[in-house]
Amino acid sequence: MGARAPGQARRWLVAAVCQVVVFLATATTAMLAIAVPQITSTIGLGEDGQQWMVAGYALAYALMLVPGGRLGDVWRRRAVFVSTLVLCGVAATSAALAQTPVWLVLSVLVLGGALGVASPQILGLFQQLFNKEERGRPYGLLGVAFAVALGSGPVLGGLLVDTNPENGWRLAFAASASIAFLAAALGLLLIPASTAPPDRFWWRRTDPVGVVLFVVGMVLLWIPMVEGEVAWVPVLWVLAPVGVVVLAGFVLWEWRQAKRGSPLVDLSLLRVRSYGLGAIIAVLFGAYDALYYVFALYMQDGVGHSPLTTGLVMVPIAGGTAAGAVVGGRLAWRAGRRIVAVGLLTSLVGLAAVMVGDLLLPTFDSPHSAALPLLLAGLGAGFVLSGLGSGLTNIPNQAVTMSQVSNTRAGSAAGMLQTGHRLGISAGTVGVSTALFATLDRTGGNWLAAFRTTLLIISAFILVALLIALTDIFTRGKR
Repeated sequence: MGARAPGQARRWLVAAVCQVVVFLATATTAMLAIAVPQITSTIGLGEDGQQWMVAGYALAYALMLVPGGRLGDVWRRRAVFVSTLVLCGVAATSAALAQTPVWLVLSVLVLGGALGVASPQILGLFQQLFNKEERGRPYGLLGVAFAVALGSGPVLGGLLVDTNPENGWRLAFAASASIAFLAAALGLLLIPASTAPPDRFWWRRTDPVGVVLFVVGMVLLWIPMVEGEVAWVPVLWVLAPVGVVVLAGFVLWEWRQAKRGSPLVDLSLLRVRSYGLGAIIAVLFGAYDALYYVFALYMQDGVGHSPLTTGLVMVPIAGGTAAGAVVGGRLAWRAGRRIVAVGLLTSLVGLAAVMVGDLLLPTFDSPHSAALPLLLAGLGAGFVLSGLGSGLTNIPNQAVTMSQVSNTRAGSAAGMLQTGHRLGISAGTVGVSTALFATLDRTGGNWLAAFRTTLLIISAFILVALLIALTDIFTRGKR
């Protein structure tokens, strides 16, 4: 779509606004994980409500990525970017003012969905504003924004909750709202407007039938997993097979749309070896992100540390992730899937180190001044390693997975890959948190056993991903 060419300085200001949005999405996730115990105590959010909020945020984000990218392609990208950021601000403000669990959860779901629509516009704007030779720098800045948010988000969330134990989580949502409104205003001022009017029937190219089938099918499958305590209700288990049928209808519809040249997702990409295996690895490794949620619960409700201390202990993950992303990005093209395997193995070693460090974890009566150094020296070492493994896995896996995809299908392929990873995060969070609460019930509140159970489950997902990567490495030359 046509757009007025911006000046050199203005292009980089737009890139800076995009970094703000990446920071917003990542920091909101981190702050949300830290604030869950306080939200539970002040607004009466139960176990199911926590899963609806944390995993639902990731699910809503994931479900809107591909439709959001298509919407920006066929309509006006600036309008989509700005309007969804305004919706983010409204949803975050609503969450900050929430008085009931349902109000809060619905607000967070809208927030996740709106960020899911806004995020694909970033790559679209880079494609629009920078030529091929220039895109390396703005892409690199995305990694910097992610690492900064991953490191500062838990600390900021912990500081806000520590400062005001009753309403600190509301301040966290208010901070997210402020960032969203600021980014929307800057986007409106800086992003060049489209000079070409959208197609009169642009909405048809968004494949609305495919969007509805995909969203409905995934939600129908997801509800029984979250509502574990009332899973005996027959209607809930009827939803799961209905969801399978709806998703089967989605697959058939997309094959039909592919023949017409306008599918929402290009399912034929899964037949490309590197892409299919890489997509599975991305989904499985999504379970790693459940670590942030369960660790925040364990540190605060299980061990008795403050939200600020919890946030500080999570900072090493960001440092390791940033280092891994830099190294992994440089080695991705030379080492290929081998660097992905190294990253997965490093994550497993890091999680094992966390379990060992957990043996010496300071408890409720530990002085704060003594507790924090022990936490950083014990769990921090494992977190650095697991974060390093995460950085060595995600970026190289994206590069290798996309290596055999043609340029004409790159947009659809990237959207599907990111959606799969986000769905893995949501499913992993539901599964791991369900195991956490089930172990607490079975052991009479033994947080140590519950936390280690979740680490073992996360490790199992990563181990399966590692086996797939190794299979690809050792069979690649035998095809």
